[in-house]
Amino acid sequence: MQNLSKFVILICLAILFTGTTIFAQQPAPRPVNAEFPKMDKNNDGRVTPSEMQNYQAQKFKELDKNKNGSIDANELSADKTGMFQPADKNQDTKITRDESTAQFREYFNQMDKDKDNQISEAEYTDYWKLIERF
Repeated sequence: MQNLSKFVILICLAILFTGTTIFAQQPAPRPVNAEFPKMDKNNDGRVTPSEMQNYQAQKFKELDKNKNGSIDANELSADKTGMFQPADKNQDTKITRDESTAQFREYFNQMDKDKDNQISEAEYTDYWKLIERF
């Protein structure tokens, strides 16, 4: 009887852990790869610093719904790419244009692995794959 109880407990634990794994939601991948063509305005397969800056300025403008010059936590929730979240360096729960510009400059410098002052689609994709692993 005691062995049967242990067996039932083990089965219940196995079901519990299996069920938790099955039903646990994985975070949705950020759709950043879809953003590369939006940055590459001249469709040459490369993003220059000015293209990156223009993209950043346009996205900032779209996210700043109340047009007060910063993106607050509520507005930030509309950023499905997650690209703006790390910009709040001073942790004041809002992102200013300067913080946003600095973040995208940092992205550019980190992505441009061959330091040719352009980002290829491969450099862009490789960067986000690396980031998503952490």
